[in-house]
Amino acid sequence: MHYRTKVHPKNVESPFRPDEMFFSVTDLKGIILSGNDVFYRTSKFSKEELIGAPHNIIRHPDMPRIVFKLLWDYIKSGKPIVAYVKNMAKDGSYYWVLATVMPLKDENGKPKKYISIRIKPTTEYFELIKGLYKELLEAEKIGGMDASYKLLIEKLKELGYESYDQFMKEVLSKELEAKKDVLKVESIDHIEHGNHFGRVIKRIFDLSLKLNSIYDSIYQKITAFENFARVLQEKSNTIFSLTDYIRLISLNSSVESFKLGSKGASFSVLSAEMRKNSEMGNKIIEDMKKQTAGIMEDINLIVILINTSKLQIIMITKFLREVLRNLESETSSQEEQKEIETNLRDLLLLLITDARDITENSEDMQFQLSKIDEYMKKLKILIKRLEFLYLNGMVESAHHTETSFSIIFTEVNKLVESTREVLDSLHVPLFDVIQKNKNMIKEFREVENLIKRIYHELDTLQEIPQEV
Repeated sequence: MHYRTKVHPKNVESPFRPDEMFFSVTDLKGIILSGNDVFYRTSKFSKEELIGAPHNIIRHPDMPRIVFKLLWDYIKSGKPIVAYVKNMAKDGSYYWVLATVMPLKDENGKPKKYISIRIKPTTEYFELIKGLYKELLEAEKIGGMDASYKLLIEKLKELGYESYDQFMKEVLSKELEAKKDVLKVESIDHIEHGNHFGRVIKRIFDLSLKLNSIYDSIYQKITAFENFARVLQEKSNTIFSLTDYIRLISLNSSVESFKLGSKGASFSVLSAEMRKNSEMGNKIIEDMKKQTAGIMEDINLIVILINTSKLQIIMITKFLREVLRNLESETSSQEEQKEIETNLRDLLLLLITDARDITENSEDMQFQLSKIDEYMKKLKILIKRLEFLYLNGMVESAHHTETSFSIIFTEVNKLVESTREVLDSLHVPLFDVIQKNKNMIKEFREVENLIKRIYHELDTLQEIPQEV
């Protein structure tokens, strides 16, 4: 049983550098099963004090309860969550982290453990959170958790986020981007290990460096995906408004042709064709917008999974580096070696699960992107038909100078030109993101192969009796 003597918070920060990161593994009830050296050092608890203790042993009283409710809601449902957390060390000092907590799932897809990876927050989002958490605490004192949650969502919407999911996706992206020059892995080629365990860990470290290189390439695609999602949504809305406007003009044209009686028969036919084309265009755009919504969902999930995967591989390499440095100065026991192996298997399982999820979503997105390409081709055919109708309309208008048809058809032509320009502006980014997505799917196949090689290396630890 772990008891904690009453500790009073003090306004002193426990040292934790931006180039450091740490992790902990808990069971389904939040009991700590394992961690790494940076976790023990920053929390100022010994390893023995933390293993078997509830994770809330490091909870700071400045933290709103709603954050932990959200955290448990997410991970119990099998989803990862990202949150800023203020923790309290054993001596009452504090340290802020950006925690990414992920469920480790069994073969049936149900959580069996939870892994939390923490980095030091350094962006402007962190500064916003400090003030927000104070407000949430006050709301909880007055109206409880419901009031706190309501305030949290209101504040996020004021900042431009529709949901906590959207907020946490951006926060993790920005925090990783801000630390890309410091939160990185360095090789340790000069370290030599004579025993079997040390040699295996060194080989796994080298394979992990190759993994990290692939993830660097994958990570660079995030911006292209996010930009394309935004552009696609904007452009599809623009095209819809243009084709809808063409439909309205065709209705006006029908009214004008009706006024001409039998003389307006040709205009009536042209107006009907315009309306038919614009309605077909609207139908295509409606379908395209639905497809866009699906692509947006895929991209949002892919971005969060790529970010959490990048975090995981950096954590793996940093953990291995930590292990190798410890092995350099002391010999590990069989129990310690077993713990290291278990931690690696847990982190790798999390990584390969995310890799498979990303591949599945990327393949789904590839199908949806091909559908967008089809819609754009159909719209271009409609644009050509409208151009033909415009030319015929201008010829007919020359015979009826007393009407406003020349103005109507000139306006249609402007809208047709605008629609073509919007479609052309989508062509390059669509082709680019399709290629990047194809390349990413190939890269994740490489990831799976490398992880299998690492698993093979871990299996060799069982083949030879471990030296003490």
